[in-house]
Amino acid sequence: MQLFLGIDGGGTHTRVVLMDSEEVEIGRVEGSATGLDRSSVCASVEELGVLCRKVLDEKEGSSVDLCAGLAGAGDSVVKKSLKRAIDKLGLAQRTSVRTDAEVAFMDVFGPEEPGILLIAGTGSTALGRGGNGSKRVGGWGSVIGDEGSGYRMGLESLRLAIKAQDGRIPVSPLMTEVLRAVGVKDPRDLVTWVDGAQKSQVAALASLVCHMASEGERISSVIVEKAIDDLVLHVRTLVGHLGSWQSAPRVVLHGGLIDSAGPLHNDLIVAIEQMDCVILEEEVDAARGACRMAKCIQFDDSDDSSVGVFP
Repeated sequence: MQLFLGIDGGGTHTRVVLMDSEEVEIGRVEGSATGLDRSSVCASVEELGVLCRKVLDEKEGSSVDLCAGLAGAGDSVVKKSLKRAIDKLGLAQRTSVRTDAEVAFMDVFGPEEPGILLIAGTGSTALGRGGNGSKRVGGWGSVIGDEGSGYRMGLESLRLAIKAQDGRIPVSPLMTEVLRAVGVKDPRDLVTWVDGAQKSQVAALASLVCHMASEGERISSVIVEKAIDDLVLHVRTLVGHLGSWQSAPRVVLHGGLIDSAGPLHNDLIVAIEQMDCVILEEEVDAARGACRMAKCIQFDDSDDSSVGVFP
């Protein structure tokens, strides 16, 4: 039996799905985050191995193709290291590595359909396919990119708390709530906290910012408006670069900040629809997309397939 193993590893969780050649789901398991950087490949692969073996239990004798879509795999060094490490696990006959965004796009639009996938959770990026090919916007990581993401919103709330402490801006209710949320009393202690915080902890402050903005808090509203503007720019850039479009560009929103339950969802829809785009309320299953990616790559003879890769 030919099976396809798909992995979706992001900044908050990892999902592994096993499907057959008819795309019938055979197994699914979820674990902790396996987003990558150059220092965490070994630990991430160990976690992936545990999850994959759980879902492959009692499937001996089957032929397995695997696609791993992970946050951080856009780094070419990490990607090569990850592929070598997964190959050594002996889980599959063929292994491919993509970003978590690329496998999510595959789930929504498949290998050929035009459209735009905007992602905003811990990080942010946008992928698009149109008449002029395919393109990625954003996804440059938390240090120099991730505009409109939970991490950037959380980091901005910390920066504004420090500015208020200095007197560069007036003290606001946001400053008090940020200090309470991270468990410190003195703004000076934020330096120590953020140095030891995980990206997901900083990104979690975005929920607080969005809540306070909904209550009319001025500084929080400024942060939210900037995040929406940044995300709209992702989409506008892709619409401009990927035309001409045979019909109104279809846009899918994915990630904890902007999906159907996300705090930025409704305002973002209003802004994007002003560009004559159509919002598709699609449920995105990136692990399923990774299975479909593995199936597509199966028919590519290249040793280093470029199927589903976004420049």
